[in-house]
Amino acid sequence: MHSDLSKDKELKTILEDISPSERNPDWFSSLADFLEYVEGADLETRKTLEFQQKLWEENAVSGVGMGTVNISAALEDPEFRSWIAEESLKPLPESSEARITRLQAFHDEIAAWMKKYTNRIAWVKICRVMAALYPRYFSTITYDLMAQECHRAWFGDSSRRPKVVTCQHDLMRRLEQLLGPVESSPKALAERMTLPWFVYEGHVQGSHTETVAEEADDKGEVKLKPLPAIQRRKGLTSIRGGIATLIKALSFVEDGVQKDELIDFLRSEFPDYRESSLRTIVNILKNEFYVIEEHEGIITKTTRGQLYLDTKDPRELIPIFLTRVLGIDHVLLALGKQDQTSRQLYSLLRKVNSGWTSNFMPGSIIKWLRGFDLVQSSENGLFSLTETGKEWAAQIHWEPEFLDPEDLGEESDAVDVDDASLDISSIDQGSLIKAVTTSTAFSARLVSQLHFGLWSHERRHFAILAGLSGSGKTLLAQRYGQALSEQFGLPADKHVFVQAVQPGWYDPSPLFGHINPLRPDNYVRSPLLDFLLQAANSPGQPFIAILDEMNLSHPEQYFAPVLSAMETGEHLRLHNEGKSFDGVPSTIPFPSNVAFIGTVNMDETTHGISDKVLDRAFTMEFWDINLQAYPNWQKFGLNEQDLARVKSCLTDLLAALETERLHFGWRTVEDVLSYLSLAQKTPDIELSQALDDVIYARVLPKLRGSESQRLHESLVKLISVLADYDLKRCRAKVESLKSDLADTGMMRFWR
Repeated sequence: MHSDLSKDKELKTILEDISPSERNPDWFSSLADFLEYVEGADLETRKTLEFQQKLWEENAVSGVGMGTVNISAALEDPEFRSWIAEESLKPLPESSEARITRLQAFHDEIAAWMKKYTNRIAWVKICRVMAALYPRYFSTITYDLMAQECHRAWFGDSSRRPKVVTCQHDLMRRLEQLLGPVESSPKALAERMTLPWFVYEGHVQGSHTETVAEEADDKGEVKLKPLPAIQRRKGLTSIRGGIATLIKALSFVEDGVQKDELIDFLRSEFPDYRESSLRTIVNILKNEFYVIEEHEGIITKTTRGQLYLDTKDPRELIPIFLTRVLGIDHVLLALGKQDQTSRQLYSLLRKVNSGWTSNFMPGSIIKWLRGFDLVQSSENGLFSLTETGKEWAAQIHWEPEFLDPEDLGEESDAVDVDDASLDISSIDQGSLIKAVTTSTAFSARLVSQLHFGLWSHERRHFAILAGLSGSGKTLLAQRYGQALSEQFGLPADKHVFVQAVQPGWYDPSPLFGHINPLRPDNYVRSPLLDFLLQAANSPGQPFIAILDEMNLSHPEQYFAPVLSAMETGEHLRLHNEGKSFDGVPSTIPFPSNVAFIGTVNMDETTHGISDKVLDRAFTMEFWDINLQAYPNWQKFGLNEQDLARVKSCLTDLLAALETERLHFGWRTVEDVLSYLSLAQKTPDIELSQALDDVIYARVLPKLRGSESQRLHESLVKLISVLADYDLKRCRAKVESLKSDLADTGMMRFWR
């Protein structure tokens, strides 16, 4: 589980556990010495080439990572050195607003100077310099994408993407609020400005949904994070206008637009395009370049998209190419050795993916590489790396992989994996259960039921967790998957996959991908497909696939291939287009090292579970809620008297409602406590008033039913409980519902 860093208490606890001087003593020591050196340099010293060389190229604030822009021409210019030396010694304004304005102006002026000397702006180096000059207001997270992700985690507003200086200033001000003012000594400043880095490295990176192409380590370095060949995209779609189209679309979604509005805009740019082609462009922006994202029908820019729009610098998108698209790394390394003809490059890419039987996809890849100024062609027809291409080729620290579609062919021995099979009996069940139950309300027996139910059959590893919404079904599945992965020494983020089931899934394509009707030689791969292919290649390791709210659609329809294969033991069929299509095999041996866990809520928005599904599943119900077992009563800051009253009230409400299964789960309990925790900070709001409001909003809306003796008795008990705790508004509402039940034979909260 990820910590909520927007909450002061959780972030402060994490910060107080970090000791930069112990975490990385070499970095801490060199940074403190460097800050002391910079602070002690007078004007004349700052004007020297030696000082500027150290400030820009030997800066201990962070590694340059992917910011390897050559700025030697700027450093050799005495005018530039004098200007930056003089500006760096000017006092900063006292007020935060004026200070941010001044620092942002200085940052932008440096960038403007850089344009005189290079066609690329050294954004990372500029941020390192600002941090060295103003360590009170800058952290060591000098790669702005990561700083923005950290800012989003700390402040919780996914729509706000502040400028560089504001972002850094906010992070450092939050530290001051939680930890107090920092001392002026270089060591104290070094410790304070490295804290955000260690929080990012340990608690932020990998926790967001946006595609991660770079990773940080505890040594202050950033490097590319490549995916295995089998998990990479099989090419990039060529679109008219290339980069210009990307920038126009990003500019249009500046403040968030509906999907149809974006399509209308694209139609004005491409009036000859069909509707399906326009929607394809939207998917390219969202799923190939990751520059836009969609939430509840509104499309906005991702952090990466915002930075690209702000800087127009390809460094914001190139990491995606290098780490998540098949063949890009091969091309850059090949051109780094010698120039190549187009025929040689096409041949290389077809070797990388033998599913590319034409030059269509290789040609699209080369086109994008040229569009982002990584590759250039000469008059003699040879392709070579640009200076930018050379810089990025130097960032490839791995050996590029070739995708062999035969690796996952139809023959049982076609999978190129170890002969090892999963030995689930070797795990320490006591440790597994303890890892799942710690800081949760799950009992040891519940966890052991899930574990035994999943693995008792040699191949059919499938459980359904059904019951009350908010009772912890998904949390249990995730915690179990994480604990099982830890038992095998495996990273949970690679071995636990959550698939949110959507309404309207009538076939397996949302799970296993499909052939793109607009590009018949392209297979649209799904994340679950890549997850299963990875599992098929690692039969000795466990994989947990969680189908969240799996009955929003009919499981017997979209899940049919898995249900059949887990029963018969036959291969899992993915498509019928020959032995391999675009690198995707037609079948794979059913991965018996994969356990599927489906969560199910039974209400008017879901479908019943058919016998075909139930016959293959180990089912568990989640209706019983033991409030005494809730582990987080104390974390919301209520005093003992108020907490005892709230706990007693919720317990009595639960007892009144559970006979009709109208009761509530852990999510509701946590929401009630969170509401009261916030309300108690307002002196004129009494506990009973706040409790009345939150129970009305979070418990009563589920009340509905038809005339029965049991429902009548439940309402009578409920009214009595509400009266005992002086919840007047709630009592009046339930009494009106009771009247409805008597008058019409039915009642519901929403009427």
